[in-house]
Amino acid sequence: MTINEYQKLAMRTLNPQLSKRDVLINGVMGLCGEAGEAIDIVKKHLAQGHELDRDKLIKELGDVAWYLAETAHALDVPLEAVLEGNIAKLRARYPQGFAAEKSLLREDDWQIKRADISDADEIYALYRSLMDMPHSTWDEEYPSKDIVEHDLQNEVILIMRDHDGKIIAAIAVCDDEEDFDDASINWYKDVSRFGCLARLGVDKQHQGKGIAKKMLLSAMDLCREKGCDAVRFLVSKSNPAPQRAYAKLNFDICGEVNLYEHQWLCYQKRL
Repeated sequence: MTINEYQKLAMRTLNPQLSKRDVLINGVMGLCGEAGEAIDIVKKHLAQGHELDRDKLIKELGDVAWYLAETAHALDVPLEAVLEGNIAKLRARYPQGFAAEKSLLREDDWQIKRADISDADEIYALYRSLMDMPHSTWDEEYPSKDIVEHDLQNEVILIMRDHDGKIIAAIAVCDDEEDFDDASINWYKDVSRFGCLARLGVDKQHQGKGIAKKMLLSAMDLCREKGCDAVRFLVSKSNPAPQRAYAKLNFDICGEVNLYEHQWLCYQKRL
């Protein structure tokens, strides 16, 4: 039996009266409940002198699997994809197998700092690796090596490195850019100084982990330190993923502009 076959068979016993929202809630609550049942079996063995009830523990593991399948079903994702994603995450973090030093360094500990000119080649390589992403507006001409070096000379690029020191994300934080001067855009009228956010890129292996959000928040903190009242950002109208991210950060859409043969949404946020 394959993983997806299990999910299909398990969902035959799903309550058909539940809404999609209730299925999701039942799934995550069930995961917590069944994990608690498993913990109780081991607790009685370790702390109360009971024989380890292996058969019961195995059954509880099966119940955990059922609720895992239900939660994946609520998200409209095959259970196999969930497990494959977990393996990909583990391979990225432990390419040579488990290492204690990497276990101690969590993704939450990854530091964001200002880049210097010695980082130019690696930042440029990161940008080039993202050119073939769906809905990407980047190409051989943009962002160019000259643009990266110009940003670095002006000390406006923030970067994040992983545990191995590899740059996995970058964003430019500029004082002003002519692309933001279009008079037809309804920018905040009472803002005297704003920061321009541009060229945000996250390594493919690390996308979907909230890194873009962390980079944006750090960039906004830097703008505050520089005395900015707001930030501005142009986002491709054809790229839905970052649009969802900026909506969660309560950016306001204040217009559209056509530049470089693309249509852009104009985002802004007060600091």
